[in-house]
Amino acid sequence: MRYPKGAIDLRSPQDTLLLQQVLRSRYVSHEQLWAFLQYKARESRRRVFNWRVKRLVDHELVLRKSVSNRAWIYWVSREGAEHLVGLGEAAAMLVTGGFVETRQGPVEHSLELNELQLALLRGGVTTTWQSELEIRCLNEFTGYGFSKDYDAVVKVEGNGRPYTFALEYERSPKTPEKYARVRQAVEKERHVDCLVYVMPTYPLLSYVATFFERCAMPVYFALSDDFRKNALGTLVMDSRRLRRAPLCAVLDALQQGDMG
Repeated sequence: MRYPKGAIDLRSPQDTLLLQQVLRSRYVSHEQLWAFLQYKARESRRRVFNWRVKRLVDHELVLRKSVSNRAWIYWVSREGAEHLVGLGEAAAMLVTGGFVETRQGPVEHSLELNELQLALLRGGVTTTWQSELEIRCLNEFTGYGFSKDYDAVVKVEGNGRPYTFALEYERSPKTPEKYARVRQAVEKERHVDCLVYVMPTYPLLSYVATFFERCAMPVYFALSDDFRKNALGTLVMDSRRLRRAPLCAVLDALQQGDMG
């Protein structure tokens, strides 16, 4: 099939996976995108990957800017989201419908979340990672979503059984009123085994944990450096910061009803 001069052929599965990853990440660095495509699309040729990204940028399906020392940061354009909607990507409707701005948002928050997801992929963990946009799509447009727009919902396989936990990455403290609303929401949650907060510093972890003591939903807390290095082996703490155990052990115990 011949295409008009200046048109772009997007029939390649790699193009679709690349666009989907940019959408779901909200913001993603060039190196992170390269890592995702190696794991998810078995892309092994860096030159081809660079060419593929440049095509999408040149045709304004993906937008980019330079941020700090991270070289290029990418996010999906409205045109790119329209293309994904046509392929059945429901989360892209949040962009095309104006629920999400394509040129604004917490860039560093998205980049740190990408690192947490990549830590699971690098650790060889069998995972399904539902992004915030996918969760928001379920919550906005269906009657069977989650009680909160989590940063991610992660499904993993371990010891022959599936585990599901909600994940929140917290870069800065919220007000007590906001944490009270979060707690009220998660105590109604029925679709995950627990909530895991990941944070960059222990003082922030300690502050947030105080708002979830005796929460009806099991809530655990971890440091981001540990998570990036150890994935499911990261040590998590309960709200009283009295017990520390690997996340995988906590999930296993929750499935067996040995922890609250």
